[in-house]
Amino acid sequence: MSKETPDNVKDALRAIGLTDYEIAIYLTLISKGPMDARELSDASSVPYSRIYNILTQLEKEKKWIIKEEESRPSRYFAKSPDEALIIAKKQYSERFDKHSIDIIRNLTPIYESHDTPIKVALYIHRGRDVCINRSMNIIEHAKNSLYFVAPYYEFLELFYDAVKKARARGVIDMKLLIEEEALKDEKFVEMTKKYAEICEIRSRDQVFGTSIVMDEGEEAFIILTQEIFKGLSYFGVDTDHIAFGPASNFYFNYLYQTAKPLKFDKKTKTGN
Repeated sequence: MSKETPDNVKDALRAIGLTDYEIAIYLTLISKGPMDARELSDASSVPYSRIYNILTQLEKEKKWIIKEEESRPSRYFAKSPDEALIIAKKQYSERFDKHSIDIIRNLTPIYESHDTPIKVALYIHRGRDVCINRSMNIIEHAKNSLYFVAPYYEFLELFYDAVKKARARGVIDMKLLIEEEALKDEKFVEMTKKYAEICEIRSRDQVFGTSIVMDEGEEAFIILTQEIFKGLSYFGVDTDHIAFGPASNFYFNYLYQTAKPLKFDKKTKTGN
C-alpha cells in the first residue's frame, strides 16, 4: 500500500463505510494497479485467509472494484474514486430511505404515546420593516425555488424586484398563490401580470397571511397583519424547529395543488 496516502483520506473512507482491510485493498489497487488475490494479500498486508471475503464485499456489495474473470488467476481492478463514490452515495441513500421507513414506522407510535412537551423557540418579528428585511433575506438567498402566498398588493410590489433578480440568477421554480378577493383590486391584477412572466400563479378563495418558502422548505417565513387603531400592525413568525420549513412547504403545495390556475381577461383587465 502506498505510503503517500494521507491519513485524512483513510479517515474519510472509513467515514463512508469501508473497513480497514477494504481500504488497504482499494488503496493498493489504486496505487499499484491490477493484481490477483495472492499479490494483493502480500502488497496490502491483508491476511490471505481473509482476502477472498473482503474482495467479494468490495466487488459484489460495495462495487468499488472489478474482477477480471478471463485471467487465471483472476485479477482485480479498482474503479475510479469518482465512480466509486457515486455508487457509495447511491447505496447510502437507498439504505437511509429504507431504514428511515422502518425507524419511523416502529418508533413514532411509541414516541407519540407519551405526552412529552418539546421546547421550541418561536421567533416573532415585529414591525413592517423588520418583516420586509427578513423576507428579502430569504428571497436573496434562495437557490432552487421560491413559493409565495400573497393576499395583498403591498408585499407583491415590494418583493418584485428581488424575485425578478432571483429568477435571473437561476431560481426557476417559482410559484405564487393569491387570494381571489384581491383580484378586485386593479393594482393587484396589474402586479400579478408582472409576476406571471416569471412564475406560475394560482388563486384560492382564501389564504392565511403572507408567506415565503425557500428551496422547498430550507427556510420559511409567515407575515401576519392586524388592524389596530385604524392602522396595520405587522408581525412575522418563524421557528428553529427543523420541521417548520418542510411543513410549510408541504402545506403550501397542498394549497397550491387544490387552487385554480390564474388566467387573465385582457378585455376587462381582471384575473379569473
